[in-house]
Formats: sequence, C-alpha cells, structure tokens
Amino acid sequence: MNKLATLVCWLVGLAISHCALAQSADSANNLIEPGRTKGSISISSFNRLLAERPDAIHLFDVSSAREFGAGSIKGATNIPINQLEKKMASLPSDKPIIFFCTTGGRASEAYDTTRLLRPELVVHFLDAQVQMRPDGTPNIK
Repeated sequence: MNKLATLVCWLVGLAISHCALAQSADSANNLIEPGRTKGSISISSFNRLLAERPDAIHLFDVSSAREFGAGSIKGATNIPINQLEKKMASLPSDKPIIFFCTTGGRASEAYDTTRLLRPELVVHFLDAQVQMRPDGTPNIK
C-alpha cells in the first residue's frame, strides 16, 4: 500500500510541476509581441519581459565570447553563433527562447537555424542593436 501511495503522490507532483511549467511558458508567450521581422519580438515587449518576467524566458546571447565578455544582458547565456549547431540538442524546451546579439543579424540566424533543427521549440529573436551602458544595463534600439 505504501508503494502505491508513494507512486500516486509522485504522479500528482509530476502533474502539478508540468502544469506550472506550461503556465510559465504560456504567460511569457502572452507577453511576447511580434516585432517587424518574422520571428522577432518587439523591443517594448522584450524590455517588459526583462523587467517583469525574466524568469519566464531563456535568454541566449549569440555574440562572440569576446563580445559577451565585454558585457551582456543580466541572466543571458552565451552561445556564439558558430557553436549553436553543436549545442542545439542542449537548448531547453520548458520556456520560450529569445536570441539576441549586438546588431540582430546573428540573432536572426540563430532563430532560423533553431526553427530548422528544433522546430518544436518556441523561439524568438531581438531584431535590434544591443549595447551595454557603463552601469551594466542594456541600451536597445
């Protein structure tokens, strides 16, 4: 009987955590407004996510390691664009992914590559220039 009760508790816990992850992804998707380019996120929507729900997205900086080392958005993970295909299998699927770089070009390439190789993932990219201010906050335009 104890094994059955343990199994039932485990299954209920699994179901609850799955629902929580789905709600987190859904709430992030509700905050994502499309940008000018297919697959992009608007700058205002991106800024709102950073301010209000940074935990609801996975943020990947596809700039070079040198550029990333010079400063990036807080909480971002660096995967240089030339390493993305090798790391494709490790991309998380529990929350929407947003790619960005200093100009938007590599972020767009990362979006296209990910849509091709991992179409099940929810991905977007920031089609904007991202420069870091001296205080460590991003200047996005």
